[in-house]
Amino acid sequence: MLDYLKRARLVRFGLAAVSLSVALVAVSAVLFTQHRSAPREPAGRGPVSASEVATAGDMTTTITALQQRLARVPADAASWAVLGAAYVQQARITGDPSYYAKAEGVLRRSLKESPRDNAPALTGEAALAAARHDFARAHQLAMQSMRINAYSSGTMAILVDSLVELGRYRDVSRALQRFVNVKPGVPAYTRVSYNYELHGNLEGARYAMQQALNIAYSPDDRAFALFQLGELAWNAGELKKAHSLYAQGRDADPSYVANLYGLAKTDAGLGHVDRALRRYQTVVDRLPQPTYVIEYADLLTALGRSKEAAEQQQIIDAQQQLFRAAGVNLDLELALYDASHGRPAQALDQARRAWRDRQSVFVEDAYAWALHVNGHDRAALRHVTSAQRLGTQSALFAFHRGMIERSLGDRAQGDRWLRTALRLNPAFNPIFSAQARKVLDR
Repeated sequence: MLDYLKRARLVRFGLAAVSLSVALVAVSAVLFTQHRSAPREPAGRGPVSASEVATAGDMTTTITALQQRLARVPADAASWAVLGAAYVQQARITGDPSYYAKAEGVLRRSLKESPRDNAPALTGEAALAAARHDFARAHQLAMQSMRINAYSSGTMAILVDSLVELGRYRDVSRALQRFVNVKPGVPAYTRVSYNYELHGNLEGARYAMQQALNIAYSPDDRAFALFQLGELAWNAGELKKAHSLYAQGRDADPSYVANLYGLAKTDAGLGHVDRALRRYQTVVDRLPQPTYVIEYADLLTALGRSKEAAEQQQIIDAQQQLFRAAGVNLDLELALYDASHGRPAQALDQARRAWRDRQSVFVEDAYAWALHVNGHDRAALRHVTSAQRLGTQSALFAFHRGMIERSLGDRAQGDRWLRTALRLNPAFNPIFSAQARKVLDR
């Protein structure tokens, strides 16, 4: 792990993220993959690279230009590949999963026009598979693309992301080292930062992300890097610092919704409830992706505004149907959501499927929580303990373990983990953080 940091100090950061205009010329360097949700989803899912940060208007212009070109030159396999990548990106920006089917069609057309050595189309298909949360296929396609072009930043980024989601952490370290050696830019440093964070090395995570910020020259790149630094501060319980970083990110590029989401949750954590509610409403109006809507609904529930929370939950249910229809695997997200919203059996079915498909620490934690709400606490403890194997500093992990330990009768150990959750971030979740305090107060 230390090799990344040493490498970062030696390299003078000559490569920034690839812009959308360059992508039209050099398609093999494009990265369009959905990851860190998430902001992180809800506990983490890998970093979105700075080259993914764009507005719907920018991408609409790009898509229109590509469509016009393809009307004139329908055999242009490279343009079909870029169009597919652009559709995946547009889905992420707008929250509209119907673009995935369009991406699938045009990427197939690219491969039809150029079936041999078409690395850009394979990278586009890998990005689409990642966006649909089919990380095994994303990994397979990224490897195929790299056998054709081993120096594509976009392909290397998807490869790293898929390995993270599959829980293949030793392979992640090797792939990241090569990424930094070959393409030491914003996408690489972003993923180095996330890998440090996964392993509990917050100093390394901040350092690597600061290097990404240092070479982020465009407003959207800076907004992205500042959001990720804000997330690191948020997960460390540094709410005022996180709020400041999110505000800087919003000022750098107001079109990047993630920073407004960050401001909403830090406002809530700092007790500025009315402002938090207004900001959450703006966020879900602009980009109603499940993570944002779920957190908004949870805040409303914690405030006793059950009618408004129910309205947001209806939106969540509708979104689930849309995403599933578009081929997106939501087993992990729904397992966590259903386990905490009164649907334990459904949560366990989904968590088992997610665990079958990928063995990341986040999937294992969700599986443990689903086992717990179904009364299988001994199995839950095995999995929640294993989910902490990397040393990830997660308040949600600590909360889950604390509640499971208490259910097994070990009150002292359970309370220790609940206190750890609140120490890591006293506002990590509007419902669970209040529940942890209530349990400890008893």
